[in-house]
Amino acid sequence: MTGVEPEPPPTLVPRIVRKALVTVLVGGVSYLVSNALIHGPNENPWSLLLATFISGVAFVVQFLVDVDDQLQTVRKEQSRQHSKTHTLVADSFTRINEASKLFGLMEMSSLHTRGVAELVRNATKIRDDMPDLVKSLVHHEISRMAKFLGELTDGRYALYEGEDRDWLLALAKNTQVSLDAISLTSVDARDTEFAGGFWHTDLGQRYVKLQRDLVQRGVRVRRVFVMDRSERLDSDAFRRVWKWQAGVGIEVRTLLLTDAPPLLRGSLSDFILFDGVVYYESNPAPQLGDDIAPVIHSTILVRDQERVRERVERFSELWQAATPAA
Repeated sequence: MTGVEPEPPPTLVPRIVRKALVTVLVGGVSYLVSNALIHGPNENPWSLLLATFISGVAFVVQFLVDVDDQLQTVRKEQSRQHSKTHTLVADSFTRINEASKLFGLMEMSSLHTRGVAELVRNATKIRDDMPDLVKSLVHHEISRMAKFLGELTDGRYALYEGEDRDWLLALAKNTQVSLDAISLTSVDARDTEFAGGFWHTDLGQRYVKLQRDLVQRGVRVRRVFVMDRSERLDSDAFRRVWKWQAGVGIEVRTLLLTDAPPLLRGSLSDFILFDGVVYYESNPAPQLGDDIAPVIHSTILVRDQERVRERVERFSELWQAATPAA
């Protein structure tokens, strides 16, 4: 159903011509009948007058019938337009109410409304004439962000398959109080030493530069390098790494795996505490050999306070057990 009335089929004889023919026919018949029934000296004038009256009545009746038909058509069209307008207005108000609720919730949120409003505004710029691939990409990114927010707020943690980049840099950039990190060789080192490892990648260098900015703002940045073998401590590659970080103001300590507290030795993980409220943990896949670069299997971002407090205590124990790099 489209709601559009079908057009009437075209007539062979125009309506005004049909009215005229009917009027003439009725007048002619009326004249013949009246002429046959009226006798007298004035029968022709009376017959003509009567025929004219009857034909006039017939014409008026046809006109009234047409007027009634048109009124019915107008009434039906008005009713259809009224229903259409009512539905349109109701749908519009429903969308407006939904939008008002969403923006009301946004105003109640602690997030900066400017960024959320800008996201919505830019999303409306995606036009139908854009390539399907571009629209699919935008839809994927919006869905990914919605999934991230849902995981972090409802589940108190968010999971990323593989090695994350955006979370790490965003957290490092916005840290206000402290950044405490446990760095394992299974994540940072790519071969028997640290040459070519994480700290020599673009991500690693950007990460250290952000930590330098934090130190300049008065944020305390601490890192414990947990080494699986003692010979790594004396390698030139590792020495360049920790001196570089110490040079930008990061407090660096080292810890051999064998010197770690026994209760923590079997459950060490590569994690970063940001402001003591969230922790970021990289989970490497099993490493098959020293010459094979470690692969980050997944990255998790946790805000659950009990688990964060556990990581705070773990870092404190490892920091106390570690020694300043020298």
